[in-house]
Amino acid sequence: MARFKDTYGNTVIAREGNRLMGAGGVLYEIRGDQIYDNYGERLFEVRGDRIYDNYGNWVYEMRGDRVYDTYGNWLASEG
Repeated sequence: MARFKDTYGNTVIAREGNRLMGAGGVLYEIRGDQIYDNYGERLFEVRGDRIYDNYGNWVYEMRGDRVYDTYGNWLASEG
């Protein structure tokens, strides 16, 4: 299981297979390059290292094992 931790070292999301888990259970499911919530609604699309919302707005970027927002702020890392 991969774990993503915030900049303080707290686990914020864990990945089990194609599911992203939070403290309350399944938050998101990955299907190909699409990310859905636990109600089946499409929320994000992965294009290369960037993640876009349903409106085509770039919201996150993966650099190595870290996740950044569009301002370059480090949000979380895998580890």
